[in-house]
Amino acid sequence: MHSRGRVLRFTAVMAAVVLALTGFSSGRHHSSGRHKSSHSDSDGGGGCSSSRQDHDSYSTSGGSGGGSSSSRTRVLRDGSVRLVRCATRTDPYATAEVTNPNSRAGTFKVSFSFEDKDGHLLSVEYPDVTVPAKGTETVRVKASAALLTRLDHCQVEPEADRVS
Repeated sequence: MHSRGRVLRFTAVMAAVVLALTGFSSGRHHSSGRHKSSHSDSDGGGGCSSSRQDHDSYSTSGGSGGGSSSSRTRVLRDGSVRLVRCATRTDPYATAEVTNPNSRAGTFKVSFSFEDKDGHLLSVEYPDVTVPAKGTETVRVKASAALLTRLDHCQVEPEADRVS
């Protein structure tokens, strides 16, 4: 009889763990109609996961307590960067294009590096650029006269970190 009690207790604990991991919770079902989703094609629902939810591109946040509603926000992806031209004495600006893959505007941090002919790093610049949804913007960084005397080539990181 002792081992049967342990088995039942273990089964109960495992069931609670499974329910907690799958998103079921007691007392937080939104059956009162107060839950409002910002995702237009959502079919509502309570504390269960829906096969229509994309958990890789949404994050859920909400306050604590039974009466608060959750809000879902689309997570922005990093942008892509392409070096257009390096700074020269005649045009002291390094130029890159930043592409926003997201369906809303975002601000991205671009990493420019300036190196001499031996590959030594002379300077690194991190300008921010705001890019419209699904759009491309040009960002330019001015190289100083002292930098231009030793500059051999420029590089950009292929991805621009999302700032906002």
